Amino acid sequence: MVEKKDVYALYKNSGILTKAYLRIKFKICPLLRAEEFFPASGRIVDLGCGNGLFPFILRLGSAGRAITGIDLDVRKIRVAEKAAGPHPGIAFRAGNIVETDYPAADVFCLIDVFYLIPPAGQDEIIRKCSDSLPPGGRLIIKEMDDRPRWKSGWNRFQETLAVKVIGFTLGGKFHFRSAAAWEEVLRRYGFSVRIERLDRGYWYPHILLIAQKI
Repeated sequence: MVEKKDVYALYKNSGILTKAYLRIKFKICPLLRAEEFFPASGRIVDLGCGNGLFPFILRLGSAGRAITGIDLDVRKIRVAEKAAGPHPGIAFRAGNIVETDYPAADVFCLIDVFYLIPPAGQDEIIRKCSDSLPPGGRLIIKEMDDRPRWKSGWNRFQETLAVKVIGFTLGGKFHFRSAAAWEEVLRRYGFSVRIERLDRGYWYPHILLIAQKI
């Protein structure tokens, strides 16, 4: 089981804002729960990895995982690389995930990323993941549902603060889809879909979409 203290230790030499972000993220997002739905071995590519938080959780969860993180924000990639140090089995690179080529993988994942990308870009990423995965490969997406309404409304308020006021994340307009809409688009690109709700005990409508290539 991954311990928060082990994640914090990786970022011991990071700045105060990064450390504050980690603690806030753990309080509002079930990242450790999400990790349990990933296979214990294989090549995993985290698209929109930010400062590397979820890739490190995946790596700490199992040494059998080889993980690559890709993110548009060069500053966050530098934070991730600094935290990674000599750790084997984990690497990071800067890139626009809508446009860049993807490395070979058994699993692609996006953790709270799609809502910052317009629908056409979302579809392009899903298409590229589908084209890059072998049969049985997985695309795992952590996003927010539009139900219940009060949780969805609170999430929009919080994201407005994080993105447009504080500037934790690059982005502008939000592009949320419902769980049903996600299931429809994923099936269109050749995936079977299972939806797991992860919002119990949280003020946010967390869902995990586990899509397997047919």
